[in-house]
Amino acid sequence: MEVKINSIDKVKQEVEFEIPYSELTPHFEKALLKYKNKVNIPGFRKGKAPVSMIKKMYGDMIEQGSLEDVANDVFKEYLKNNEVPILGEGALVDMDYQPKELFKFKITYEIKPEFEVTNYKGIDVNKTIYPVNDHSIDDEIKYLRSKHVTYEEAQIAEDNEHVLTLDIQKLDDAGMPVIGQHDKDIKFYLNDEQLSPDLKKQLEGMAVGDERLLTVTANEQQEKPDKYQAIAMKVEKVIYPELTAEFFKKVYKDEIKDEAEFRNKIKEDLEKIYSNMTEQELKNNVISELVKLNDVPVPDVLVENVLNNNIEDMKTQHPKRELPADFNEAEYRKTRRADAIMQVKWYLIRDKIMEAEKIEVTDEDIEPLITEDAVKYNIPADKLRNIYKENPEVKYRLLDKKLMDFLIQNANIKDVVHTHEHKIET
Repeated sequence: MEVKINSIDKVKQEVEFEIPYSELTPHFEKALLKYKNKVNIPGFRKGKAPVSMIKKMYGDMIEQGSLEDVANDVFKEYLKNNEVPILGEGALVDMDYQPKELFKFKITYEIKPEFEVTNYKGIDVNKTIYPVNDHSIDDEIKYLRSKHVTYEEAQIAEDNEHVLTLDIQKLDDAGMPVIGQHDKDIKFYLNDEQLSPDLKKQLEGMAVGDERLLTVTANEQQEKPDKYQAIAMKVEKVIYPELTAEFFKKVYKDEIKDEAEFRNKIKEDLEKIYSNMTEQELKNNVISELVKLNDVPVPDVLVENVLNNNIEDMKTQHPKRELPADFNEAEYRKTRRADAIMQVKWYLIRDKIMEAEKIEVTDEDIEPLITEDAVKYNIPADKLRNIYKENPEVKYRLLDKKLMDFLIQNANIKDVVHTHEHKIET
């Protein structure tokens, strides 16, 4: 047997096999025995006909039909004997059989790429700092109050703190009702930031029973606005709760005495949230910079694995693990492919850095997590220890943290203070 390896690119290879007929005999005999147990020949019970008879009657057909199995078996043996670091499975791309003489075929496959990661120390990254100030606290209070509003019936929308309930009929270009385009009890909150300024202006000041012709342009490409006849069925004034002890108790179960204590509690919560945001964004910035600085060949099979895993995760969020009928998998794969490629690049870079820096998780690294979780979940530490030390996800999480701590410690970090208007570098 002759074997020739062709490198197509940094991650894809092709192997060519030329096998003389004499070396194919064991493979064909295996196929013959397999076929023997299936074939029915008059005068013999199923599977009991002599092999010589089956070979004489069906030998050529069996040889032709078993060629793909032969190619797969030979390829698997080649991978095993040569310790080829294949990713996924090979693809049979060409096959030529000359009966009783020679069998030639080609298989392409992908391997984990070989590359050097040299730019991972001293990288420049931004760290966004989100300060908690009176403005951000006021915004949070406004949001919390909006979650506990009540409604009071009114006759007219005197300001933007009103909700209109409309019956809406779509009209054609001639101003006639479009059949099947009549919607009832559609609510519009006039202070909704998602409401277009033009539509808000058309709705302002409506009273119960008012009829208005509304024009709506969905996007800039739309040549003519859509027309609707709207009738105000109900008008409600939005009542925001006062900052009282009763309201504080609805938001927090803890007893809060006054507004100052309430604001301080919100400040603490926002600081935790913003701290987590800062930490996560810093990690993302480190990853993005490393991917940008290092040229990493990306195997398609790993990209497909990421997309497949994402889709499987989405299925777990739906009943019977079935995606919605309108889910377009082809479009999803197309739009998310760039993200999957970046994810694969990071996986490969990460492994290289951990190998170069000999970053690994020891039993001592797991102990602090065991102590913390034992208290948090009220589980004996010894029981958690046995579970965590055998759990690959725990080790993966700790390994990822050790790597990121190392990268951040060796990075040039510039603090950027975020304000509502812009970021300020410090």
